[in-house]
Amino acid sequence: MELNNTTIQDIAKFSLCEYRDGTRLSVNVWAEIRKECLLISGQDLGDVVQEHFSDSDYEYWYAFDVENTKLLFTKLSEQNPELDNKAVLSENFSGLDGCRNLRDYCKQFDIQYDFSSHI
Repeated sequence: MELNNTTIQDIAKFSLCEYRDGTRLSVNVWAEIRKECLLISGQDLGDVVQEHFSDSDYEYWYAFDVENTKLLFTKLSEQNPELDNKAVLSENFSGLDGCRNLRDYCKQFDIQYDFSSHI
């Protein structure tokens, strides 16, 4: 498959998910593009996180290099040619299931990323 050779423009950090369920759970996920590299970061807080991780704060990052950022947007633009990059990320990876959808999509198309987390 030929990758889209256009330069991927920077996108300032924007929200993919802002969820609040009282003290039980708070989920925040953001996306940004810098120097043609996509970074999706998130922070989960609350009692549910405390029960699962024994800490009330869980942070995580999905970091894509230039090649895999281009591959991701090439595949996404095939399915959503009318949307810009910010809109296509929101369309496909927003909400509480957004990160799971991202992982599944990347697995389906063999798109690589580095995952890291901190509890």
